[in-house]
Amino acid sequence: MTHQRRGNILCTAAHPDDIAHAMGGTALLLKDRYRFHVACLTKGERGIRGKSMEEAAAIREKEEAAVCERLGASLTFMGLIDGEVFAEREHCERLAGMMRRLEPAAVFTLWPINVADHLMGAAMTMKAMYMADIFFTSELYFYENSVGGQTNQFAPDLYVNIGAVIEQKRELVRCHASQNPTEASVERVIARSAMRGRFARCDHAEAFKTPMPLMGTRWDRKAGSLLLEEL
Repeated sequence: MTHQRRGNILCTAAHPDDIAHAMGGTALLLKDRYRFHVACLTKGERGIRGKSMEEAAAIREKEEAAVCERLGASLTFMGLIDGEVFAEREHCERLAGMMRRLEPAAVFTLWPINVADHLMGAAMTMKAMYMADIFFTSELYFYENSVGGQTNQFAPDLYVNIGAVIEQKRELVRCHASQNPTEASVERVIARSAMRGRFARCDHAEAFKTPMPLMGTRWDRKAGSLLLEEL
């Protein structure tokens, strides 16, 4: 089924695999309705044991590119280093410039708990939205990282049923072979979607938080939720 595209969606990630693990199914459901753009802060240079930072970066860059190709998404690496992410002004300004150009209908970013790079990525994203003057006009969603105990204090505001694309999500996860070298490791990612599905009364779901309560109208205009209206 072909849908008319309604604009841009920007996703910020601290490391390659954040998008596929946390919101790959949602991106698959929306990719024909919106143009996806991924801003990945680092190349996950410290993410492969036994590999130098340069070797790991080369591997993980290709893995993220493969995922973005499947999503029809543009991919920008922001040039920061894994484990050394700080929300410095120059990085926020660069991200804000991307936001001004894209005027995204929605921005997705990291849940800022447990991992310092995730915290800085979320802070950078929110600061950039203010700098680009889109914080109150573009929807903002925090996504839940799928593995590694990075879901502390994450009480979802809404769920997306991804049952129709769960096999495609598995393929996205498999693209990150450096992080998921076996089918058992792939299934550990999918298990998070199954767990959220039990809460949402469906087979598989992805969960999101919003900085503002979901409601019908706000400031004399429709507030709603892109995820609720489109999916």
